[in-house]
Amino acid sequence: MSSNIPDYKRIDYRGFVFVVHEDHGLLLLHCTRKPKKGPHYQLPGGHVDNHEFETIVKNNSEASRGKILLEACKLGAARELFEETGIDVRKQLHRLDPAAILPSHSDDKLGCMLKNKCYFHLLVNDNDFFSPLSSSDDKLMAANDPDIPKDLMLKISEEHSGFIFESDPHESIKKLKQHSGGSGSMALEMSMKNDAIENSNPNAPDCWEGEIIQFKENAYAEDLAPPPKRESVWSCFC
Repeated sequence: MSSNIPDYKRIDYRGFVFVVHEDHGLLLLHCTRKPKKGPHYQLPGGHVDNHEFETIVKNNSEASRGKILLEACKLGAARELFEETGIDVRKQLHRLDPAAILPSHSDDKLGCMLKNKCYFHLLVNDNDFFSPLSSSDDKLMAANDPDIPKDLMLKISEEHSGFIFESDPHESIKKLKQHSGGSGSMALEMSMKNDAIENSNPNAPDCWEGEIIQFKENAYAEDLAPPPKRESVWSCFC
């Protein structure tokens, strides 16, 4: 395998998406069909398939290892998101914004990666969802929350039993701790803390003020320009 191609046949890379609705908060999938784990919440996402790496390599054979890894994880995350919710950004991959988890990245460890799992932000609004008027699919499901409009629906996969929006940052972290050894909740907390430092977020918890996750420096900025200053992706949290 070429030195610029990640060892995807040996390493189980995965891609996950922090889907954030501008009015309602973080989308969490409810899973009650894994007896060993019991009922729990999880992020949309899952395994990055070999063919997704092969597609990126075919179209970008001269790209750096980090670029190939990032783009393949985007493909995998977008596919999993579509399969699990019906939200389709497979032809809008630019909407998947790498989450700010690590302060720098290397060829094998991207700034949006934790334990071989890549995390992305996706800002959504009502137009990204389904309604009874837009589709007659009998798999459409409304949120498990009486405060969320019933015409805001998703095509939930059979492995999940529903979805909610969580607008409280601490509650969202707590709800994710049961899945994947807690790495999703850890990535979420790291992303929110670092984002609160870099961008304006009046809704960030007071205990995060002036705090940022510290890691050993391993600067490697090829292919990934510094993110522009913007309103925090987590500004929806109340």
